[in-house]
This record gives sequence, C-alpha cells and structure tokens, in this order.
Amino acid sequence: MPAKMMKFLVYLAILAGMCLLTASKVPASPREALFFPDSARVWDAGEFEVKDKNSREAVRLELPAQADPSTFFVRPEDPDQFSITDVQWSRTDPEDSMSVRDLRQKIREHESSRQKQEAVLKAYEARIAFWESRRDHHEDAGRMDEVATHIFEALKLAYQEKSRAGDELKEIENKLQELRDRLREITGEEQKTWEVLVFLDGADGSGTAGISFNYILSGCGWEPEYRLQADSAEGRVQFTWQARVWQSSGHDWKNTHISLATLQPQIDLDPPGIPDWIVRPVPKIGLPGPRDVRMAVMETAADEAPIQERRGQFSVWHLGEQDLAAGERPRIKIQEESWPAEFVRLLRPSRSDKGFLRAQLELDEVQNIPRGEAMFYHDQAMMGRRDFSFTGTEKTLYFGEDPFVTGESITKASASGTRGIIRERQTYRWHFLVNVHNHHDHPVRIRLEEPRPVLGDDNMQASFDLTPEPDRKTESLFLWEMELDGGEKREVDLQMKIQAPGDMDVDWGWRSR
Repeated sequence: MPAKMMKFLVYLAILAGMCLLTASKVPASPREALFFPDSARVWDAGEFEVKDKNSREAVRLELPAQADPSTFFVRPEDPDQFSITDVQWSRTDPEDSMSVRDLRQKIREHESSRQKQEAVLKAYEARIAFWESRRDHHEDAGRMDEVATHIFEALKLAYQEKSRAGDELKEIENKLQELRDRLREITGEEQKTWEVLVFLDGADGSGTAGISFNYILSGCGWEPEYRLQADSAEGRVQFTWQARVWQSSGHDWKNTHISLATLQPQIDLDPPGIPDWIVRPVPKIGLPGPRDVRMAVMETAADEAPIQERRGQFSVWHLGEQDLAAGERPRIKIQEESWPAEFVRLLRPSRSDKGFLRAQLELDEVQNIPRGEAMFYHDQAMMGRRDFSFTGTEKTLYFGEDPFVTGESITKASASGTRGIIRERQTYRWHFLVNVHNHHDHPVRIRLEEPRPVLGDDNMQASFDLTPEPDRKTESLFLWEMELDGGEKREVDLQMKIQAPGDMDVDWGWRSR
C-alpha cells in the first residue's frame, strides 16, 4: 500500500476516534440558559455514544461542577426508540478549556517563582545575621573604625537587598492570588466536574442515542443596573436598564440562547416622610411615648432587541443568542424607555429648608422591574445611587436636592399656658412663618408639606389659623400646591393651638422640643 494512502487511512482512523470521544461529552456551550439572580437553568441535547457499562447500555455526560443533581431532567429525543431507566452521578477530573489550562500553567509558574524568591529572601536574612554577629567581636583599637565602617556598609546593603526581595515576593504573591481568583471565577469553587451515566433500555446496540436534558447550574446569575435621568423641563424620565450576566462553568459559551428571569420584586421603600405630630397624654404606666422620630432622608448589546415574556408573578427577557465567556461579567442592554412624569419641588420646612425634586409616574403599561442599584441624574449631573424597583404603573421618584428652591421655617412663637382659677384647661400655642423662594429664572411647581398635630385623646382640642388655606389636608399633614415664577417669593403663615385638661400630663410632640 502506498505511503500516502497509509497516512490518509491513519488520519481517518484518528478523526473517527476523536468523533467518538467527543460524542460522549456535553458540548461546552449549552443550547439555552434561563438566568436567575444566583443560578440558571440550562438546556442541552445531542447525539451521544452508547457504551456498555456492566452489561447495561449507557451514555456518558460530563457536566459542570456546579450542576445540581437533584434538578437534573433527561428524556429521549424520540421516546419510541428507547427509554431511560437510571441516572448515576460521580465526580471526575475535568477536561479543562484552553483558558483554564493557561491559567493553571501561570499559577504553577508563579508558585515556582515564589519558592525561588523565598529562598533568596532567606539567603539575605542569613547574610544579615552573619554581619550582625560580627559586631560583637573585639578588634584592635586601631582597626575598630575600619571594621565598624565595613560592617555598616555590609548590613546596609544586605537590608536593602532584603527589602527589594521582600517587595518582589509580595508582588508574586499578589499576582498568584489574582490568578487563583480568576480561575475561581471561571470554574467555581469545586475542582472536579460531574460524570453522569444515563442508562438506557431498548437501544439495542445503537451506536448513538439522542437525548435532551436540563439542570440548575449554580455559580452563575445576573444583576440589574439602572440609570434614571430626570428631564424636568420636558416632563420625562429617561430610563435605561442593563444586566450584568456571568457563568463559571469552566468553558466559554458560544451562541447560547440566553434569557433573564425577574423574580417578583419587593415594593421599593419611599424616602421617609414627615413623622406624625402626635399630642397625647404621657402614659402613666410602662415606657414613655416616642421622644425622637428620625428620618432616613462594557458595553455588550444584544444582536436583537430583548423580548419580554410575562409569566405569572415574574417576567422573562429573551436576549437571543449570546456569547458568554466563563468568569466575565458583560453588560447587556435590556430596556431603554422615556417615561412621562409630573415634576414638583417638594418642601418640608419643618425638617429642612432644602427643596427636593420629585417625579410622579403614571404609565400605561405595567412594569415589572426587579430590585437593583440605580444611578440618578438631573441636568446631566449624577445625584447619587440607591436601590430601585418598579412593579405596576405608578411610581414616585426622588432626584435629590434642588438648591434653587428653598423653604425656610421661622418660629414666631411656641409657648404653653393655663387658664381658669383651678387650671381647668392648659393650652399650647405655635406660630410658624414659612418663606418659600424660587431662585430659578423660570417657573416651577412646588408642593409644601407641614405636619398637622394628631390628637391622642378625645379630651384634647385643636384649632388652626392658616394663611393661605391648604389645598389639601390629611390626618397628619397640611399640603399646599403652588407655582412660583422665576425669583418669586411667597409666605405661608401657620398658627396652631391645642388645649388639654389641666391635670393631664401632656407630651406636646417633637415640634415643642
């Protein structure tokens, strides 16, 4: 047989062997993955070589170390050809990807460098110990200066070399830690992968068997990132939603259909409001009433626009086919919208003279946006970061301080007194003057909120003289809504009086302290 023909047949034999070998392994890139915040369900399928295992037919799968056996589901692609009778799991050494092999090689090289550098450091320490011991030897008086100078220079050089060697050792150790962290990001904590044997019945010696399977994979997930830009002049909030997605299966994924599941978010907590101004008798027994109320005032884009699918209590965003390298955390754009909003400057002078920009959203479509960190902007300036979520159609957003709108509260009077010969009644009076000022050169809408005393006993009475009259009242608030031209000022006068029985020990609330 000619030599060329022999080489060709050998090549075909090697190629056939490689095909059989790869047929028994799961492709590094799954077909589909649905990401949750701290895990993912992965789907895959293929034709796998049927092997004899203890007189039983089985196919072998190699799954990532983070796969959860209790969540594994497998079925034949064609149920009429064979059935699945059993599944067995065991740990095995992984077949590393090229990137993992490179990392492991670099780690070995740095571990070797660290050992060499540790030996160099010990040599310098021994040299220093030698010269330190020479200082105790007695020399002739005529040579003492010469010997002392020699020892000093030798020690100085040894200490300098030791310091340099220590710095180099620290650099090697830092780089070694970075490599190990990177390897952990790619492969996860577990160093051994899963060998899964799927036993078949009815395959009848078939060379391959088509199966599909799915499982939960930990060591992966996604987290949202938001940007909210307030455009008060246009009456809109520009909303951008991106997602950081990651997986640590040990292999890079190519052309995997990726979806993100938004679990049911919790309702976002609004900034604390004005505490209720409660006037009530001081309890005779037990703990006193509250004395202090405090206010806790990349880029990778999907080839196709993400598609939202609603599933009961959460939504799924389909991002299409994506490449996702192990250990990387690319940003993928999910949503970008312009929301109509009603803007006002909110003033609470009883707590602060500063105005806050508030946007009220009322949207036509229901939103299901999970909790995540958001950056808030106004006039292209970043106002801060805070948690954000949105479920439903209505939402109140705050974009921080507007220094050009102020509300100063001046206490004109705050005093208590009694009336009647035998102190039948006791009275507390307050007089506040609020100065509202729009320092902008354009009109703004303002919402002014002042606390309304909440009486804690039926024997108490309250009266109010407010100028102008509030636009709205609640049980615990007076509210004024006004529009001020650029540079315009306005005053609100508040006079309040509360009466209580003369023998009642009264807590007059936080505005009397």
